[in-house]
Amino acid sequence: MNTLMYDKNPVVAALNRVEGFDPRPLMRVISKDGQGDQLYLDVQFRKLWFRLRYPEGKIRKLIKQMTDDFAIVEARVYLDRNDAEDNYVANAFARRFRDDSEFGLKYMELAETAAIGRALADAGFGSQFADAEGDADPVQVDAGVDVKVYDDEDPFNVRGVVFAPAPVKPAYTSATDVEAILASMTLSEAKGMKVNIGANRGKTLGQIAIDRPGDLQWYVNSYSGPDNILRAAARLLLNTAMDKAA
Repeated sequence: MNTLMYDKNPVVAALNRVEGFDPRPLMRVISKDGQGDQLYLDVQFRKLWFRLRYPEGKIRKLIKQMTDDFAIVEARVYLDRNDAEDNYVANAFARRFRDDSEFGLKYMELAETAAIGRALADAGFGSQFADAEGDADPVQVDAGVDVKVYDDEDPFNVRGVVFAPAPVKPAYTSATDVEAILASMTLSEAKGMKVNIGANRGKTLGQIAIDRPGDLQWYVNSYSGPDNILRAAARLLLNTAMDKAA
C-alpha cells in the first residue's frame, strides 16, 4: 500500500483536525485483482468527521436527473447551515446505473452516497488519503506524472527531471471522419476537448461530463456543426462511461 499523505505531511494531517478524533483506524482495506491493497474511508465516516468538525454545517443533495436506468445526483457541502445557496465550499456529481442486483436497484441512493463522498473529499475530509483511495474517475481530469522518473528527493524537479514527454499533435482534424478520429483519440484528448459553442462555451468535455453529462448525448446525436472532433470526443466519453457501468 502507498504511504498516506496524512502520515507523511504534518500540514496535510492538520487539515480539518478534530481533537480526539483520528480517521485512520476507521479506514478499511480494499483488495482488487491485479492491484495492490488500498485503504478507503467509507462515506459514513467522512460524514461523521464533517459533523464533528462543523456541527452547524450541512450537506445538500440534489437529484439532477433520474430515469428508469440511471440517476445523477449533486452533493454540496456548506460549513454553516445558514449559508447562501451558492456559498458551498465543495460540490460533486455522481451517476449510477440500475441493474437487477441487490445494490443496482438502489441506484439513486448509490449515486447520492458517491456524490457526498466525493464532495467531502474535495472539502478535505478524505483528500488526505488520496494516494491510497481507489475510486478513480474513468476519465483523467489532468495530466498524470510518470512515476518511473519521479524523484522523491527532488519533488519540484529542480534538478531537471523530465516528468512526461512533449505532447504529440493529434493525427486528425475537425473534418476527419468520426470513426477515424475515434480510432486514434485518447481519453485525455477527449476530456480536454474545449467547446466553443452554446451554453458550454469555454468548458472542456471533461468538465461537462461532470456538470452536465446529458449534454454529451446532444453533441453526439443533435449537434449539426462541422466539428467532428467534438462529436467523436463526446462519443468516446459516453462509451467509456457505459463500459465502466457494464
